[in-house]
Order: sequence, then structure tokens, then C-alpha cells
Amino acid sequence: MYRHLTVALDGSHNARPALIEAVRLAAAAKARLSLVHVISVHDFAVDSVGLLDVPALQAEARKQGQGILDEARAYAEQHGVSEVSCHLLESAQGGVETANLLVDFAAGAAADLLVIGTHGHRGWKHLLLGSFAESVLRRTTLPLLVVRNPEDDDSPAAASVG
Repeated sequence: MYRHLTVALDGSHNARPALIEAVRLAAAAKARLSLVHVISVHDFAVDSVGLLDVPALQAEARKQGQGILDEARAYAEQHGVSEVSCHLLESAQGGVETANLLVDFAAGAAADLLVIGTHGHRGWKHLLLGSFAESVLRRTTLPLLVVRNPEDDDSPAAASVG
């Protein structure tokens, strides 16, 4: 049975089912749970060149990331996981580096299961946007549980969510 699970959280509607499954498994196994949120500092810098205060945006990203972790911790503790840790990581480059940071964290923390949600992109969207789940799968040697939201990003129901 698993003794230490790491779950990636990005605040999206697709991360929620991964959190729920990780909490269910951790509670049943009385396992430790590491909650991880990765901030892409590069994405903030590129998106706001010359327009906004980049350090303020980065501080806001850290604040939002910590909020995501705090909410997930409360959920895990309410559902029977007694040993929960939160980790806010920062990626300077974004993209594949984000996946590498997550995989390296999980391996370094001696996790025996990595849990991630998937966005469910298909076709051209998948080709253009890539897949975080695929990047993690290609990089990790840990067992990987990929949890897909029944309402993926391409569905009309997901499109109507704010």
C-alpha cells in the first residue's frame, strides 16, 4: 500500500478530482500527503512585459498558490489525512520545467505515488498546448495516477464554467 503520495494542484477544475482521489487513497492507507503547487514565474514575466508590475504579479501568484494549498490541506484533513504538507515551487521557465520540478520534488520527497489531474485536451488543442500529464509521464519513474475530470476542457459544460 502507498505510504507517501504527492499530488499536483494548479487550482483548475481538473485538479479537484485528482485531489479527491489522492485524499481517498491517503486516508485509506494512513499515508502522508504532499500537496504541490508550481508557479511559473516566466509566464508572469512574459505576459506582463512593460504593462504591469511583475514583482507584484509574482507576489500575487504566490499568494494564490498558497491559497490553493491551504484549501487542499483543509480538505485533506477534513477527510481523514493526518499528515499533510504543502509545497509551493517556482518554475523560472514554465512548460516542461514545471513538470520536471514536480517529478524531482516527488522523487526527492520519497513519494511512492504521484497523482495529477488532466485537462483532457484533444486534437488541435492537445497539439498546440501540449500535455502536462504527458510531460510528467515521460519524466517520472514513480507510479503515476492520472485522474481525468469527467467534464474535460473541451466539453460544453466546462466551457460554461467561469
